[in-house]
Amino acid sequence: MNLTAIAPLASAWVGVTALILLVSRDWRVSMSALGAQYVGVFILVSLAWPIEYAVVKLVTGWISAAVIGMGLVDQALAWEDELGRWLSGVLFRVFLAGFIGFVAFVLTPGVGRWVLRASEVQIMGGLLLIGLGLVHLGLTAQPIRVVLGLLTVLSGFEIFYATMETSLLVNAMLAVVTLGLALTGAYFNIVAGTERER
Repeated sequence: MNLTAIAPLASAWVGVTALILLVSRDWRVSMSALGAQYVGVFILVSLAWPIEYAVVKLVTGWISAAVIGMGLVDQALAWEDELGRWLSGVLFRVFLAGFIGFVAFVLTPGVGRWVLRASEVQIMGGLLLIGLGLVHLGLTAQPIRVVLGLLTVLSGFEIFYATMETSLLVNAMLAVVTLGLALTGAYFNIVAGTERER
């Protein structure tokens, strides 16, 4: 299966899903965006790896989204308290996302000289995910949002790493890290929910 033709769309897709994760107030939308983000990661990773290896990223990402979602189902999780504060926060986050997109666009040719086997769409997608994930980490203190930011950064790293290494063992270890982050996020959310009920 040749996914090269839709790789530019996948690069834009991961940026859009990372932006949705950054601004969303609804956990259902966030989990859907996380699952959709891993479709783009799968396409970008499959440019460098065999499909059988790249599918591991897709399945691991979907399982992670499901695990985090199950941890959120019983919680009426209010991502933000006040609507006005959330709206002003959205504008700021969209501005930051636009800035990250501009920086990723400018840095792509330079990074291409370092990561020789990566295509421009892989570099752009990886930079978008790492940049937006770091913004996500910098703007939140909620454990579940921290995990979403970490998963986004890790996805960007995996795109870069896929162009340098095709080891099945490393692929499995990165999948374990992804699932471990998802389980940790679900655990902390459940613990926070039981603390609120006391």
